[in-house]
Amino acid sequence: MMNSDTNYQKALHCYIQASLNILNHFRTSVKEIHHVGSTSIQNMNLPGEVDVLLLIKYEDNIDKLADRLTGVGYDKVEDFSTDYIEEVVLRHTHENLEVNFIMMHHESERKDEILYCRNRIEENREYTERFRRLKAAHLNARIDDDEYQERKSNLFSAVMNMQEDAGVV
Repeated sequence: MMNSDTNYQKALHCYIQASLNILNHFRTSVKEIHHVGSTSIQNMNLPGEVDVLLLIKYEDNIDKLADRLTGVGYDKVEDFSTDYIEEVVLRHTHENLEVNFIMMHHESERKDEILYCRNRIEENREYTERFRRLKAAHLNARIDDDEYQERKSNLFSAVMNMQEDAGVV
């Protein structure tokens, strides 16, 4: 098993390179790019797909941009996660890792929720460990996709409730 720095560093390098590559296709349309998901959390100590949040300027049509990328080898993902029903998700392999590009408008309220959850999980050892155990159970096939998604949503809800309790919302 690889150590956490190796998994994290490999995912981080992949995130940076894949983000630079996608910017070559529509640099003027992207407002922000963020590394999200389990591989963005340094202490997870697990491999996985690299999730990249692409925040697109409002005046740009996300579907048109996605169509341009599918024309150059990116795959449109229809069943990515129940957490991303309204967003367009594209997948591409980079450096032997699957990279999921989650496209949403820059002004989306979901952006703030996603980034808040990622940051709180990374900062809170208890949440990091809960997420790590959950991801490990899924990777080791101890729980199926549906149970993983449900339990992950429950964890994210707990993190968001912490935000509300702190008066941040």
